[in-house]
Amino acid sequence: MAETSVHGAVRRESSGDGRRNRAQRSLPPPPPPSSPGDLITAMPDAVIHHIFSFLPLRDVVKTSVLSKRWQSTWTTTTQLVLDDLRPRHRDPYYPDFPSLVDSVLSRCTSPAVKRFHITIFKCDEAYRPKLDLWLRFAEERRVEDLCLCLHQLRVYYKLPRFLYCLSRLVRLEVRGCCFSLGTDVRWPCLKVLSIRNAEMSDDILEGIVRGSPVLESLALHDCGGVKNIVIDSTSVKELILADGGFSDSDQIWAPHLRSLRVSGIWGLSSVLRLDDVSSLVEAELDLVVCADGLLKELLEQLRGVSTITIGGLCLQVLSALEMEGVLCPLSKCQNLILRTPVSQLELPGIAYMLRSSQCLEN
Repeated sequence: MAETSVHGAVRRESSGDGRRNRAQRSLPPPPPPSSPGDLITAMPDAVIHHIFSFLPLRDVVKTSVLSKRWQSTWTTTTQLVLDDLRPRHRDPYYPDFPSLVDSVLSRCTSPAVKRFHITIFKCDEAYRPKLDLWLRFAEERRVEDLCLCLHQLRVYYKLPRFLYCLSRLVRLEVRGCCFSLGTDVRWPCLKVLSIRNAEMSDDILEGIVRGSPVLESLALHDCGGVKNIVIDSTSVKELILADGGFSDSDQIWAPHLRSLRVSGIWGLSSVLRLDDVSSLVEAELDLVVCADGLLKELLEQLRGVSTITIGGLCLQVLSALEMEGVLCPLSKCQNLILRTPVSQLELPGIAYMLRSSQCLEN
């Protein structure tokens, strides 16, 4: 009986294999794998635009050779970053920068542009109408991130009045420009503002802060004419000052400020007075000072800040104070960050900071 059962099981298994083999033979063959070209063609627009956001515009335009679909895909990009990086050698086939910008903007079909940057452009009075038209394009496409960095030859470019009412603007960076005094600023969504190499005034700065109710970060680089930096806004948490260029005596009144960063080159007559920075918890100093007293006074005014970052150039100045036996102001700093190589030039400055930080934890 056992033998018969075994043989029966074998026969049943064999018949099952036959059915499976016939079923497998009746199935259609699997489709061939898609070619790379097909995968590129089938890529969703959202993915394509995400890839575009990481590429220079000249590389975005080159994608038109990938497939028929991609011939005009670049014209729908929402990221327009144009910089005037011309070849060092003269190329008769390389268009001049204004013509290049005009050509790109005339082909752009996206109803909204998130990022619009014009950088490294040597501008003079003759190009003012062009700049006005380019910025009008940014306004019409509801730009969110706008950067206009100009290398001025003679005069500052005066920003057009319609630029002060961009309702969707979140980030703005301008260089080589000037603001109109008395113009109302209405930037309800602006969070980050950077102004470089500009002629400013206390009134203009006050109007900008007042017209930007959600502004979080303000950077001023080489802005002449500013004497009193008054920021009573509760939203502004970070202030960046760089490259001096301010008035001989600068007063900062910002009771809600949380972070202060000072860098660049500051002259002999520079005085930076922190009248009210009572909410400050973080400060970074990475500046070249022509007068040792400025750095020592800054450290005295920052003695209640819990986190302090010191750059290598500052440590060299502090090394001189240490060697001269100048008393260091006692600090309540708990977190000290030293961004510097460790050499004989910086070691006395490191000792100076350690002696002053008696509450140090990290």
